[in-house]
This record gives sequence, structure tokens and C-alpha cells, in this order.
Amino acid sequence: MSAAASSIAVDGLTRELTDLALSLVLRLPDEVDAAPCVPDGSPLRDGGGATFRLARPEDVGTVCDLRCAQSLEYQGLPLLSEDCRRFRVETEAYLRRNLNTRAFFALVERDGEAVSLSGLEVADRLPTVDAAGGSERAATVVGCYTPPEHRGRGYMRQMLSAWTAMAPLVGIDTLYLESRNVVMQRLARDAGYEPASAKYRLRLVVDPHGRESAPALAAVC
Repeated sequence: MSAAASSIAVDGLTRELTDLALSLVLRLPDEVDAAPCVPDGSPLRDGGGATFRLARPEDVGTVCDLRCAQSLEYQGLPLLSEDCRRFRVETEAYLRRNLNTRAFFALVERDGEAVSLSGLEVADRLPTVDAAGGSERAATVVGCYTPPEHRGRGYMRQMLSAWTAMAPLVGIDTLYLESRNVVMQRLARDAGYEPASAKYRLRLVVDPHGRESAPALAAVC
């Protein structure tokens, strides 16, 4: 575990606040979007009775289930494929190592069922000119997913609001959001997020399936 992750996990008041955050269950106010999108056209139930809480180790299976469902829907990854099996194994291993230290996940639950998911990946960032107080203990909102049958109730909008209240309790002072989903981008803007950076990616590890390879390096004699 890195020094930054360790400080998030165990340092004094931050550890106490993290324990408090893990014990909290926030009841979400009733909220139904103006344009519900239930696939079968059935009427929406009220948004009432939904709660927001941080995932605990016993929730890792649920988080993996929702991450796999998201991959099936958006990337066409068959649930019974080898790629999906590997993805689930790697996701579970990552969560076992990092849950509630370098990564936090939260669940919106209604009637005992997980109906929405999102996560925070935590990192200390270098100081910037426009960052008051020097370096940021930042987190990026990732893994946002609501199964189709539960959409149209405003859960993701409420989840973003809950993260804003919860993040300071786990030592985070700046939130980012990373999503290619235009709906999530709109929700982020509505919640007060503003464009902050543009990212480029270069993979340095050869994919075992040969889909991408590491850049070649010239030999130095």
C-alpha cells in the first residue's frame, strides 16, 4: 500500500471519519426524473425508500455483479465469456486489495436491492496554481452504473450529491468525474463539476490477447 493510501486508511482523525462514513446510511429524498426510461414501459415506483451507503468487504460480490452487467451492456462483453470471467476475477482482486483505502464504492439500495453503483478512485495530485492550499487529495468518480430497470428515478444524480457530502469524511478535498456517457456528463455539469483536464492513454503492458502491444523501444548500445 502506498504512503498516500495508508494515510487515508489509518491516520488519526481521518481514520475515525472513514469509520464514521462506512457506518452511515443516507436516506435519499424522493426524486423522479422528468423523462423516465424504463425499458418495458411499466410505471415507475416512487424514488422513496432508497438509501446511499459505502460498500463494505461483504459487498464485493454485488459490486462485481454490477460492474459485469455494465460491461455486458456498454461493451457487449458476454457474461459467460473468458474475457468476462477474467474481468470479474481481476475486479474482485482489486477490490480485496483497495476497497476503502485507495478506492471507495457506494451503493444505492431500495427494498434491500442494489439499484445503482458508483466508485471513487483516490490519489494525491501535484499542487497547481489554481488549487488553494497546495496539493489535492483528489478522487475521481468512476464506475457509474444503474441497471436499465431502475433508471429514471434520479438515483445517479442523488448519488453524486451524496458523494459530495461523504467525500470529506474519507479525507478527499477535490472530486473529478470521468465518463464517456453523455448523461453522466450532463449530471456532472448540473452538480457543479467543470472541465478540468484532457487525458491521453498509452498502454505499456502487452495484452495477453494481443489486442494492444507495448511501444517498441530502440536499443541503446
